[in-house]
Amino acid sequence: MKELTYTVSSAEEAQAYIDRCEENFQREITGALENLFREDVPKVIALSGPTCSGKTTTASFLTERIRKAGDHAVVMSIDDFFFDQNSINVVGGESPDYDSVRAIDLAYLGKVTERLLNGKEALIPHYSFTEASRVGYREYYPGEHDIYVYEGIQAVYPEVTALFGRAYKSIFICVTDDISYRGVDLSKHELRLLRRLVRDYRFRGATAEFTLHLWEGVRDNEEKHIFPNAQNCDIYINSFLPYEPFIIADDAAELLETVPQNSRYRKEADALLEKIAVFEHSCFEDRMVPAHSVFREFIG
Repeated sequence: MKELTYTVSSAEEAQAYIDRCEENFQREITGALENLFREDVPKVIALSGPTCSGKTTTASFLTERIRKAGDHAVVMSIDDFFFDQNSINVVGGESPDYDSVRAIDLAYLGKVTERLLNGKEALIPHYSFTEASRVGYREYYPGEHDIYVYEGIQAVYPEVTALFGRAYKSIFICVTDDISYRGVDLSKHELRLLRRLVRDYRFRGATAEFTLHLWEGVRDNEEKHIFPNAQNCDIYINSFLPYEPFIIADDAAELLETVPQNSRYRKEADALLEKIAVFEHSCFEDRMVPAHSVFREFIG
């Protein structure tokens, strides 16, 4: 349990606290990625982690480090290989599957990967979460110095990593801290749920009720398939930023209030609302978060 004891009484102190947290994270992620470059950079890097861990921003850091090494990084989002879904932000009935290996078009992912690793052009799909379907393709011609970064929660699944051959490296990023503040405990999973509530509303058009509707299945899949398969990854990164509950509390609370009173998720919403009330702080504002921060992935 990580005890949050730092207090602020002004916007200046809040900004200084955010800056220190960001500097600490930058040192951690830089050190972690440097370990990857102690030997020759592999042709494929698998970047995985459970939902709302910061994979996309980490992929950007990784591509910059690869560029400095003289190679060219190509980020392949495994999300783009999702099968079309039948449900868009609807509570009730069958939930859309964005977590299991069955959600991925493994045959096409394998075909694209094989072509790229053999220096052949490939059609890379693009998936739209707002439309819950594949909406197009782009043609890519591989270069001699390309390094492929496969990013997504499924990048840790054996069925996916089997497509990369033997000479790949793996990175796993996640929130690893349970926290306590003024007698209130938030688990590492609840911290990611807060991230997801805001992210899904802002970037995927999802209501808080729909996110809570998906969450049980998300967590079940994580415990069965993601965390067990992450045990043999080469590099681990903790993406928690100690300031983040103070930033996200207001937005998450506003969303949780929208869960209908007759919803089966109202009790869960109320319990989370009670917890995050302690983090509502007038000195912290979204504008204080640096543009390059991993936290921008969730708050925009």
